[in-house]
Amino acid sequence: MQFDWMVGCYAGAGVHRDTPLLEHVDRDTVMAGVDAAVDAGLDGLWAPDHFMLGPNHEEFEVWTLLSAIAERTQGTDLDIGPLVGSITYRNPALLAKMATTVDHLSEGRVRLGLGCGWHREEHEAYGYDFPPVNERIDMLDEGIQVIRAMFTEDAPGFSGDHYEIDDAYNEPKPLQDPHPPIVVGGAGPRMLRLAARHADEWNVEISGRARGKPIEFKARKFDEYLEAEGRDPADVERSWLAHCIVREDPEELDRLCEEIFPLPWGEEEDVDDQLSTPEEAREKGDFLIGTPAEVAEQIEPIRELGFGKLQLIFPDFPSTRGMELFGDEVAPERR
Repeated sequence: MQFDWMVGCYAGAGVHRDTPLLEHVDRDTVMAGVDAAVDAGLDGLWAPDHFMLGPNHEEFEVWTLLSAIAERTQGTDLDIGPLVGSITYRNPALLAKMATTVDHLSEGRVRLGLGCGWHREEHEAYGYDFPPVNERIDMLDEGIQVIRAMFTEDAPGFSGDHYEIDDAYNEPKPLQDPHPPIVVGGAGPRMLRLAARHADEWNVEISGRARGKPIEFKARKFDEYLEAEGRDPADVERSWLAHCIVREDPEELDRLCEEIFPLPWGEEEDVDDQLSTPEEAREKGDFLIGTPAEVAEQIEPIRELGFGKLQLIFPDFPSTRGMELFGDEVAPERR
């Protein structure tokens, strides 16, 4: 399996639950985490596409951050990308230009994660429209077509209900051939069909696994949709976003969990819902919690479902102990 880090670039346990122990965002802390991920032997670095998560509304913008990470990790083969970028925040032609630039800065390591967006409060605060979900999915469908044209066509053009470009030159083209891989995040029926049509990699995050049918059902349906599109399911990678809390000493693990929990659960419409204990986090949120041997055992069912990548959130950050322990003792057992 491949193991990546979801970079801690916003602070606190507000709408999301990812960095409850990080009080403030600053360059040195974030880059120390990036350096630790490299030293731990992880395979990729991803960052969320938001502007104001967390109780203090502190967050780094994703593409600016990825540019810095590209330079910071020069000479490595680590994947980098947004997980996932919201189609509502940037014109897709501009987004393709941005991704192409970072592909060059990283010497061909960008993967373009895309989704239809969800954070209503953030859209309203920044003045972005927040259409109904089906319209956002339509925007994503068209947007990926625009992006692929920008990546591959000499004089890109597209005309749809939401986007139109005409001779929108994107030179130089991306380094990767035929283009940076497109990662689609989502697990609802329409998003699965869209991913089957367009994605080089399908990503499922926590809330997407928790809603509706079980993930086993969704994985089977995704295979069916790929075959209906004339695609070989083996040709599309699958990745799983997960929280990981790991310590060697069970007593130290218990103390850490007492510090981390409770955590908010759900999205902004149900922020009062909480994960109160590690047991709830394992059951409701698929958290990986335990000693290195226990975490390695918890990963195995994910791999058996066909997921070959884990993008990991370490809630003990800014401590890098969990990340280092994972790289030293868990990853070698499951690669």
